Amino acid sequence: MSLSDPVMAALIGALATVLGALVQLRLSWRKELKERERGQPITKRTRRGPVIVVFALMIAAAVGGFALSEYFMSLRNGDRDTLRAELQSKLSEISASAARLERARLAEREQAESGVARAEALRRGEEGVAASALVGPCKAQSVATAGSRSHCGEQDAVRVAVCVRVPASATVREVLLYIRFDDTQQPWADSRVQPGQDAGGARFVEKFFERPDGDAAKQVCQGFVNWSGEKARQARILVRYAL
Repeated sequence: MSLSDPVMAALIGALATVLGALVQLRLSWRKELKERERGQPITKRTRRGPVIVVFALMIAAAVGGFALSEYFMSLRNGDRDTLRAELQSKLSEISASAARLERARLAEREQAESGVARAEALRRGEEGVAASALVGPCKAQSVATAGSRSHCGEQDAVRVAVCVRVPASATVREVLLYIRFDDTQQPWADSRVQPGQDAGGARFVEKFFERPDGDAAKQVCQGFVNWSGEKARQARILVRYAL
């Protein structure tokens, strides 16, 4: 691993100081031994020599320790940067995997919801979707003569359209029609009529028609005519369809 310039300079300076101090200490020691052999007295200057050398060695050791700590710190920082880069890479992989799993989960959910909605639409189409309308009695436009009752003709009839909302892609298989008086408890199954059939002053038109109801739906409608002036009528249709 490459060292920075300050760390390299500190190491070189510490090494040079240590070497110089060792050389100086050796020279001083040899000089002191020679003086002792000759019997010369040891002066204060001579005694200070080793002390100065030891002091220089302490300074060199401090500088070397600082340089060495800086070296270890640089190694640790390098390892930390490498570890940080690896962690960032792992986090990116985990985030990408989580995003893929979330998209897959949403796709599965949408597919399941779409399947449930389609199954529900198929079930409703097989069972049929119903709608009904309450149509009041007809009121004649002509004025009745004294002692006579006014009668509605078909030209005076109340006309409505009974509509059922189905999916836009639906194909109508069958439209069942029912007519009964408003105050009767007769079951709908017993009130079924055919298109165009006269049910006592009321009838459905012969053919149903379709009209759009937004982008996803449409309406299936059956016209109803009531020219009875006696009671209100309930008109009901049941539309069965396929997708």
